[in-house]
Amino acid sequence: MSSADTINVLNRLVGIHNRSLPVYLTYASPAWERGDEAAREVLANISTDHTETVDRLAAMIVENGGTVDNGKFPIYYTGYHDLSFDFLLVRMILEQKQDITTIEQSITQLELSPLAKAAAQEALGAAKGHLESLEELKQASAS
Repeated sequence: MSSADTINVLNRLVGIHNRSLPVYLTYASPAWERGDEAAREVLANISTDHTETVDRLAAMIVENGGTVDNGKFPIYYTGYHDLSFDFLLVRMILEQKQDITTIEQSITQLELSPLAKAAAQEALGAAKGHLESLEELKQASAS
C-alpha cells in the first residue's frame, strides 16, 4: 500500500470519528430527561475518545506528508435536533455497528503499514467498547 493509500484510509477513519453522531450531539444536544446523567456521561466519554482518536490519526497523516480531511457531518443529522436521547441512542447503536465494520475493513487495508494498522486496531477496540456502553444504556432504559 502506498503512502497516499494509507493517508486515504486514515482520513476515512478521521471522518468516522470526527463527524460521528456523538460528536455532533456535543453541538446540538438531545432533549434530556431527568435521570439521564449516566447517558450524558457515556455520550461525553465517547465524544472525548473520538476527538482524541482524531488527534492521533491526524498526527500520523501529517507525519506522512498528507493533509487531514475532517469530513462533514451527514446532512440528516440536522433532523436530530431536540430529539430524545432514547431515540438517538438507537441511531447511535446502528451507526456504531456500521463504523465497526468500516474500521475492520480499514485494518485489512492497512496490512502493510504497521503503525497505521495499530492505530486502526486501537480505534476498533474503542469502538467496540463504545458499542457495549451504548447497548448497556439501551438495556437500562428498557427496564
